[in-house]
Amino acid sequence: MTAHFSLNDLNRCIAQHLGCDNASIAGQLRLVEDLAIDSLGMHALLIDIEEAGGHIPPPGALEHVSTVADLFEAVAAAAPS
Repeated sequence: MTAHFSLNDLNRCIAQHLGCDNASIAGQLRLVEDLAIDSLGMHALLIDIEEAGGHIPPPGALEHVSTVADLFEAVAAAAPS
């Protein structure tokens, strides 16, 4: 895994997962309401994030994740110090 997983890396994972342009992904977009990522989609996205060098947050950390920015914060917090 890489030492640093950036917001751009996350945006790229989401764009690839959704089959859209990376530039269309923004931090304020809501994962469910705006991007239509359901629980199965979130599971697949987390696998994509891990394969891209990010860390999967523990399940409890995902309870309050609603936006792309929230997901990035959870992934960043899961990285070892």
